[in-house]
Amino acid sequence: MYFSEILTTAISQLRVNRLRSILTTLGIVMGIGTVILIVSVLEGYRSSIEAELNMLGANTFQVQKYGPRIQVGHSHRPPRKDLTVEMANALRENCLSVKFIGAEAWEFGEVVIYKGERTNPNIMLAGATPEFVINNGDFVRNGRFITEEDVRSHSQVVILGMDIIDKLFPYTNPIGEEVRIHGQKFIVIGIFEAQGSSVFGQSRDNRAAIPITVWQEIYGKTHSINITVMAKSAELFDQAQDEVIGLLRKIRKVQPGEENDFDIFYNQSLIDSFNSVARYIQLGGILIGLVSLVVGGIGVMNIMLVSVTERTREIGIRKAVGARRINILLQFLMEAVALCILGGILGFGAGIGLAGLASLLAKLPMTIPLWAVLAALITTTVIGIISGIYPAYKAASLNVVDSLRYE
Repeated sequence: MYFSEILTTAISQLRVNRLRSILTTLGIVMGIGTVILIVSVLEGYRSSIEAELNMLGANTFQVQKYGPRIQVGHSHRPPRKDLTVEMANALRENCLSVKFIGAEAWEFGEVVIYKGERTNPNIMLAGATPEFVINNGDFVRNGRFITEEDVRSHSQVVILGMDIIDKLFPYTNPIGEEVRIHGQKFIVIGIFEAQGSSVFGQSRDNRAAIPITVWQEIYGKTHSINITVMAKSAELFDQAQDEVIGLLRKIRKVQPGEENDFDIFYNQSLIDSFNSVARYIQLGGILIGLVSLVVGGIGVMNIMLVSVTERTREIGIRKAVGARRINILLQFLMEAVALCILGGILGFGAGIGLAGLASLLAKLPMTIPLWAVLAALITTTVIGIISGIYPAYKAASLNVVDSLRYE
């Protein structure tokens, strides 16, 4: 019997018992569907987060007391000294590979008030130096940003994000208007370019910026600042980091051999942090899928053993008219593989459907990598072979006479 005939016979047997075949493959469907769904969602998040985490300007990195790390499980943070504006000034004066150095500090949950109207208490208020927009890859759409003179003279000026503008100034040009923040009066001198929502649905336009000197007058100098650094060129990026690290260690009196008591991060480091967590989630999803696949494989083996018993007389007749053991073995093996591939196709379709729904609800790009498709095909084929070996061997080993007598 040729291979094509064996395959045709195997598929025809599955058609005879359509409902049983579909029910048998449910474990395979769930396993493949789970893996495709998780991989697709993670890939969508990955591409969105990679775009979103490119929040720093080109050739730019940031120094923080504690870096924004994405971690799994509890992480103990040792006590560290604050970063200060004076440290940022020292870096600006002594680092030769650096083009811009800025200082920024943040307060969350503020309210902006204009003529009795107020925002929700969710405004992110930055104390900033003039380098803020350059080092963070930001833009001011109207008006201007903070200048060195604003910082030196402690000017009560503010730049507002679009959420604040939409709430307080729907029909008014805000430039030159007076708002109140934390009980202080500020003159609006600029409007940030809209950034939209983050991949997690949080708005990035509910923010405002004031001179860092004014910010420290309001909230005190006991808060650690963030230092943003832009290298003069991509070629000097690593050198700029080395200069900043070396000088900060000296200023902060970090002894040789000790770890840095500050964190440095840049776009790729944030992306790498997300990817490290995504790998754990992806691995967990694959393991869940594999459990379903194993259960599905056991179901396929069980139904194939039932099929061997039901078709014992048929096997005897085929052997009596000349079918060899290898023909019988291949037929039942192909039936098992076909069952698993059917489950894989249904699971793949279900996974795509669920991934599309998740993509629509979460507003993520739908991405299914080629390796996931190939892995699904290979995995279902392997499970089919493993599940079908014993039933196929049992069918091929039946005695002709005993099979013909079987009722």
